[in-house]
Amino acid sequence: MSEIDRSQADWANYWSGREAGQTGEVLAGTGIENHDELSAFWTAVFPEAPTGLVLDLACGAGSAIKHATTTDSNLLIGLDISSEAILAAQTKVPGLTGIIAAADSIPLADGSVSQVISQFGFEYSDREKAAAEISRILAPGGQFTAIVHLKGGAIAEECQGHLAKAELISSSGYFSSVRELFAAAFEFDAAPAPDLKQRVVEAGASFSKAQSVLASIIKEGGIAGRLHAGARQLFDRRRAYLPTDITTWLDQMAHEIDAYAGRMRGMLSAAIDEAEANAIVSTIAASGHKDVQALPLSGRDAAWVLKANKP
Repeated sequence: MSEIDRSQADWANYWSGREAGQTGEVLAGTGIENHDELSAFWTAVFPEAPTGLVLDLACGAGSAIKHATTTDSNLLIGLDISSEAILAAQTKVPGLTGIIAAADSIPLADGSVSQVISQFGFEYSDREKAAAEISRILAPGGQFTAIVHLKGGAIAEECQGHLAKAELISSSGYFSSVRELFAAAFEFDAAPAPDLKQRVVEAGASFSKAQSVLASIIKEGGIAGRLHAGARQLFDRRRAYLPTDITTWLDQMAHEIDAYAGRMRGMLSAAIDEAEANAIVSTIAASGHKDVQALPLSGRDAAWVLKANKP
């Protein structure tokens, strides 16, 4: 699987999972996102923007475009590579037109869009091509506004920490040891014998070793806490389940953790520095007004705000 395909699969896992249904936010679980601050930002942006067609690039669940002040839903478009994200956005913004496409290949006519926005989405594309596409579709006087990941910023630091925890779970031997513990326990439950009891003891010791590696992050809760609590509950009540039910649950959890780690890597690789931020706005509006500013969230510089007005 290519890196692009893997990234799309990791985000599809997110949008189709419980996190998307509960929050609809791309940064759910990173800890730094302040919804009130982001809402206030977009609430201030839209009244000053030119009227006309509004396009939300990599719209996710519509967390930015939901603040658009236009009353004509036909003027609102959400574009994303994920069909699950489009459905989430249309739930949040009734009447929103959804387009499944990449930000670097926008299926809209030249000069047809008055306002292009993006919140933690544009930067996941081929940014050079996406900037050229935005310049192409923006009408004269059109405006581009985006909040993007800042390399080395607060969100990036949080993502690095979450990635380290996910990688620790994967490398700890937790999954292999808990699978062996379940297998040994089921075999002993079916036919108690001294040699099978010894297998359970050895499997338990291996599991305890893996558990000790994760002890600190299990205490924190999160995905490690949920994994461990679920495994303990299933073990205590294992006689009420088929072995295949437990194996399926463990496989799903392992997949979810791998996808989570993939999303954290994606966020880190999508973060941009100031030089690239300035290059992006210059591509969009070479001779128009351009601005790049750090955006603090919860008092820490967490993102860039990119602005470009096409003359």
